[in-house]
Formats: sequence, structure tokens, C-alpha cells
Amino acid sequence: MHFPFIFLTLSVVASNVSGAAMHQHAHRQASLTCYEDNALRTLERFSSDAAAFCPKFLATPSETIPSNLVGVPVSRLSSACSCFQKTAAPANPVSTPATSPTSAPAIAPKPATTSSVKASSQSTATSTTSKPAAGPTVLSAGGKAYSGGKRGLVYDYNSKDFSKFFIDSRKIAFGSNWRLNRSPAPGVTFDGPFVPTVHVDGGLNNGDWIEGVKALVRSGTLMIFASNEPDNRGQANLTPGQAATVYKKYIQPFKGQVALASPAITNGGGATGLGFLQDFVGQCADCHFDIINVHHYVNRGDVSVDQAVSAVKSYLTKDVAAFKAKNSQFQNAKICLGEFWLWGASEDEGAAYLRALLPWLDGNNDVACYQAFGGLWQGNFINNAGTGLSKSGQVYHDL
Repeated sequence: MHFPFIFLTLSVVASNVSGAAMHQHAHRQASLTCYEDNALRTLERFSSDAAAFCPKFLATPSETIPSNLVGVPVSRLSSACSCFQKTAAPANPVSTPATSPTSAPAIAPKPATTSSVKASSQSTATSTTSKPAAGPTVLSAGGKAYSGGKRGLVYDYNSKDFSKFFIDSRKIAFGSNWRLNRSPAPGVTFDGPFVPTVHVDGGLNNGDWIEGVKALVRSGTLMIFASNEPDNRGQANLTPGQAATVYKKYIQPFKGQVALASPAITNGGGATGLGFLQDFVGQCADCHFDIINVHHYVNRGDVSVDQAVSAVKSYLTKDVAAFKAKNSQFQNAKICLGEFWLWGASEDEGAAYLRALLPWLDGNNDVACYQAFGGLWQGNFINNAGTGLSKSGQVYHDL
């Protein structure tokens, strides 16, 4: 079933707020300043650069800003760096507790090595891809197939009431926010098809997940996402074995009820990306997958808009396709391009990137779903003033 629209509802807060509630609100507002103009998101995505840069910048504000971080307004760097240093995950994923539900949501960083992205983008930019077949998306949920729209919209507790700008779009089929609850913060809720993402604590537990997903399934949820970027220190930050444990415990039990998506991996190289997923599969031999969930980011400083579009196409039709062919558990799985973007693109370039890529994704029968990392934030699909859609947001709304 395709829903013609989705929307977030921001409730009116009563004027008589308790002291405790005021304290919580003030704490939330302080944390939100880290995300103004997408500052902390940029640092999270380019976590390696941020880890080296932030300590120096906080000590010496005249420190040269790395090229990957130049898009962050200088006025936001200090607060964003302070937040990054408090939330950045340590190197050892085994002992790292997961981020609490009230802190920043898991946002997809750039793959671990810039060089691997450059090499992938440059090597695939000139490749040719066959024209995808048209037709509806059909997802297999362990014997329970369903069809539905492909285009998803990402949001979080900082999305305010910006979904009002998408309320009349017939293109948006579902939403997700890297969490179990469709309401990521008090007063904000999401109406329409919702896809939850499993998020565990340091003991690899989530006491709310099983019953929460059961309730969502009863209300119409048709797909669930496993861990978000376990191959990235700034995100789920799990070993392949830990990711397999989480999958078996929280995703596999819903086989046949909803479509099961693999852990969402970056497009990094080596032990990250598809290399991580290969190690994961080796420890999840009896696991079932309806969806292979992959992310793809490249930097505008490394590639042109046309090269970025070609890189996505080649990644899905060659790299991901080869992985599926090699692993029998994924041979019948559809692809979800769970996050993608041309990082550092101008407004016009972001819109051009989507205009070139969305029709191809919509027409490719191997692609079950996708979510552009524009999302409901100012400077992404919402203009900087917060008064309407940006150019890329308008394309995502209309095309």
C-alpha cells in the first residue's frame, strides 16, 4: 500500500511546565545547538577528520579547517566540536554503550577512508550500466511478499514541524528515524508507514524492541532495519559478531511477518562496507534476509555530479550485485539504498544529483527502497530559513 502523504505533528506544550520538565527541555535545546546548520552531522560523517581537528581547534581557534569540514559555519564549529568530543565512540566497540534515546540519532558518516571513496567513485564514473526494468517494487518477507512505494524520508527530534512541506507529496512512501519509536521526542510524532531501526545498549540489549515491533506490525509496518552502520565507529559501532548477535536476537524472530533488512553498511572499503557484511554473514549462517541495506556517500570535492550519479549506479549494479551473487542468503534479496548523498554539493548540484538519480532508482526492480540524506532539517530538504523546501527538497517532493 502506498500512502499519499506523511506528516509530523508538533503538539502544543502547556504553559505550566514542571521544573524537571523545564530542565529536560533546556538540556534538549542545548544539545540541538550542536546540530544547527547540520554542524555536528558533518563532523559525525567525517569522523576521522573531526577526531583529529576538534581538539586542536578547541585549543586554537585559528587551526586550519580540513577540506571536508569547510561547509560547517565557523560560528557553529566550537559547539559542534565540543559535542562531537563528548559523543564520539571510542575505538573498542565491545565495551562501548550505545547512545541513549534522548541523545543525537545515529547519522550516517562518510565511509572510513576518503581514499577508498575516491577510488570507487573515479573507477566507476566512466562505467556503463544497463537500463533498469520498470515495474512495482515487490519485497519478499520470508514468504510474505508485499509491494509499496520506494521513497523514504528521514527525520529526527530536530525536524520540528517541517514535514508540513511534504504533506501533499504523493512520492513519500515511508519514514524512518534510526530508532524504534516513530515519535523521536516528546511532542513530535510521525503518521504514515514507519520503518524502525534496532538500537542496542552496551550489552547488546533493547528491552523495548520485540514488543514495540509487534505493535508496529499490527499497525501496518512492513519492514524493519537492523543495526545502522555497525562498521562505523560513530554509529552502531559493532563487530561483525556483535552485529550477528543483534540480528539473531531482534531481527530474525520477525521472519515471515515483515521484510528483514540486513545491517546497513557504509560504502567504505577493506574491513568496512561490504567487507564487514561478508564477515557478518559468516557469523549469521542461518539468518534470513529480504533486504540488503547499503549506504552511499561521496564528496563533491572528489567527483562531479555526473560521476557521483554513476558511482551510485555502479555500486548497486556491480559491487552489491556481486556480493549478492556470492552469498546465497542474499540472492533473492532486494536492495535498499538506506542513505545516500553527494556531500558538499551546492543547492543546484544537490537538485541535479537527485534529478539524475531518482528516476533510475524508481525504475530499477532490484531496488526496493531508498532514502536520500536530505531529510527534514534546515540546510537539507528544508531551506536555511526554515520557511519551505530547498531546491533538492522540492525535487524529492515532486519528481
